Amino acid sequence: MKSLILIVSYLWKDTWKRWLEQPSSPLARLFVTGLLVLVATVILVTFHLLERSLRERLERFGLNTVLVRETVTADSKELVVSGESPDRLAPLEASGKRLRLRQLFVRAQSEWQNNLPVFSYPPGALAVLAPFLSPETSLLCFSETLPEGALVHITVNRQSAVARVRRPHGWLRPLVTEDVLLVPQGMLAEEERLGFIDTTIFQRHSGAPPVAQVVAAVGALFTMERRAPPQVQSALGLIREWEKLKERQKQWRNALAGILGLALSLVYGAIAVLEFRQNLYVSALLRSFGAPRQFLFWRHLAENALLANLAAVVAIGVMSGLHGIIFGTLGFPRVVLDFTGGNPYASQEIAAVLCCVNLGALLSSLPIAVGLRQSVGTILN
Repeated sequence: MKSLILIVSYLWKDTWKRWLEQPSSPLARLFVTGLLVLVATVILVTFHLLERSLRERLERFGLNTVLVRETVTADSKELVVSGESPDRLAPLEASGKRLRLRQLFVRAQSEWQNNLPVFSYPPGALAVLAPFLSPETSLLCFSETLPEGALVHITVNRQSAVARVRRPHGWLRPLVTEDVLLVPQGMLAEEERLGFIDTTIFQRHSGAPPVAQVVAAVGALFTMERRAPPQVQSALGLIREWEKLKERQKQWRNALAGILGLALSLVYGAIAVLEFRQNLYVSALLRSFGAPRQFLFWRHLAENALLANLAAVVAIGVMSGLHGIIFGTLGFPRVVLDFTGGNPYASQEIAAVLCCVNLGALLSSLPIAVGLRQSVGTILN
């Protein structure tokens, strides 16, 4: 046991002395590993943030939500100012919740905004909007930024009123990409005679047909009636984009793993072979004194693994510390830059990078194992 401890101590001192005498060897390995890991981390974290951005948009729109818009002009037969116009999408109520509104071709003004979209809601929508309405006013201002419950003064074509500010929570969030004003149908009768965008937001129940079938059915209905197709928004496009992004992320991860492992094994292997040849005589002497060749192999493997992991951890740590600055300048929104949705530097992708780093260190040590199979007598002679 004492001899083994002495051998390990000597090998460690020899390695440390070699680093001091030839600092270019460890520095080169540290630089190459750090640079490769840095590039791989930037690419993988970028894919992570893109996926999170898509997931945030999916959560905001809703996986089971469909938004249908159809333009009704002033000369259209569909234009009905007082009362309900024909409702082709009424059968959707059997499969989920539905709200039908009219987006008018006018804009409202408030103390904070001068370009507020205006929707009118029919009496049948009171059941859906009841949790948002208040006794003070029948006008609603859906906003993500204004104080919840505040009363704001609204002006629409010289008509003034007061609206209650509410948050568009739940399945109504896809309707609100900006602050909007909801007024009772008939309040702006003159403006409704100019035409509007018939807007229906629908959320399917869990047991209803899939969103893809709902979207296809809406398109088929308008085609059968020989009407211009409406504008249909759903999460289908985002879901397909999300799946495609995850597939690309998997491909890039595999490609980066192969490139990283191959590059490290080549660089580390070349340096290890040169150093092994330079210290071949010393290694043979140690073996002649009884040092197992496995110890010499493990010395090279531990050296490569130590340098590779040190460079990789430092590179990942630097990226983590500068995360907000680097990816903020790349245009990512602040909502996806924090770590509340998961730390991208503690993900499976980064773990795969570290595994490839260690795999490269192992492959680079294989030539040493082959060289140590030479007999001691052949080397010393």
